[in-house]
Amino acid sequence: MLGIPTHLAPRVNAWSTVRAFHAAAIGSLAAAAVALLLYRLADPDVRVVGAVLALVPMLGMIAVHVQFGTWRSAVAFLVVGGVCAWWFAVVVQREVPAGWVVSYLLSLSVIPLVLVGGAGAVAGRVALWSIVGFLVGRVATTVAILQAGGSTHPLVLAWVTLGFVIALVLFTSRNTTRSARVQPELLRSAREEHVSAYRAGVEAEAAAILHDTVLNHLGAIALAPDGPMDPQLARTVEADVAMLTGREWLAPGGRPGRAEPGAAVRAFEHMVDEHRAHGLDVSVTGDPAALTRLDQAAMTAVLRAVAQCLANVRKHAGTDAAEVSVFDDGASCTVMVVDDGRGFDESSTSPDRMGLRGSVRERIGRVGGDVQVWSSPGSGTSVMMTVPYGAVTGATPAVSSDGSGAHR
Repeated sequence: MLGIPTHLAPRVNAWSTVRAFHAAAIGSLAAAAVALLLYRLADPDVRVVGAVLALVPMLGMIAVHVQFGTWRSAVAFLVVGGVCAWWFAVVVQREVPAGWVVSYLLSLSVIPLVLVGGAGAVAGRVALWSIVGFLVGRVATTVAILQAGGSTHPLVLAWVTLGFVIALVLFTSRNTTRSARVQPELLRSAREEHVSAYRAGVEAEAAAILHDTVLNHLGAIALAPDGPMDPQLARTVEADVAMLTGREWLAPGGRPGRAEPGAAVRAFEHMVDEHRAHGLDVSVTGDPAALTRLDQAAMTAVLRAVAQCLANVRKHAGTDAAEVSVFDDGASCTVMVVDDGRGFDESSTSPDRMGLRGSVRERIGRVGGDVQVWSSPGSGTSVMMTVPYGAVTGATPAVSSDGSGAHR
């Protein structure tokens, strides 16, 4: 029961036990009917129809109790079951001469009363209802036997069933108590692990966003000529400051559904146009509509990662042209950013450089994707990002789908 909240474990245990008892009760009635029919085949003079009919109302009351599961339905079942057990015992005592067979058949008629289980709210009450059910059955069969002038039978099988019920209830109660002591620690550990993972995702995304915005803006300002700030850069800085001071980027990334139709394509085109406005000649091939098949978090991650790749081309590649290709292979969306610039050796990149590592590799990894980089000095750079459709995203916060602040 470690997977069930502590306060629900006793009730779930009890209900599970009672449901199993109900199935066993039906099996007991079926066994009694089959035994009577077999006895009838062995001795054609025995009339067992009345005994079989006595089991039918009891079977119907089991169905009623399973449906409602209240103490009232349990009481009704005991009343009807007691009458049926008396009726059954009267017929069996008259028609079946063998004493051990009578004891076996009467036990089968009493066992459903032992397995009534009450309302099943508390494990202790299950045992109490079983004891009451046994007493009702024992009294009903004894009255029938005394009316027929016979001797009482021990009903060994019914006694064994009662002992099994009580032992099972005690065992499950002890296990539930043990789980109640252990489970809070497990739940606390799981909660702390979840919080740590979420915090790590937030911190990683925050670092990537700061790199994509603040650091890139500072670099652009440092490289700009003296005089007033470029209007396009000023608008970009203003938009990113508004995004950073808001809380939209902290929204959970696991929201169901996707962005509205066309939002991904518009965000992609907006991001490309802004890089073009900064002087980068960006050519687009493939089908950007493939981005619409990604969920919100994955789409935002891909847009931000592509934007960072284009920013890297502008700042480091020594070229003013790049190509962005979008492919849809049916299972995943793949985006490639290719330039013919100076290239680089990724293994020699300083660990404190976050552009490719934090803003591309880790960002795509947090939404279940993969990044491959092909580059060497003097041969240009190709970055391929692949994100499966429907990939399970991590605990990384989502950001707005318009790509704002993702490309500096």
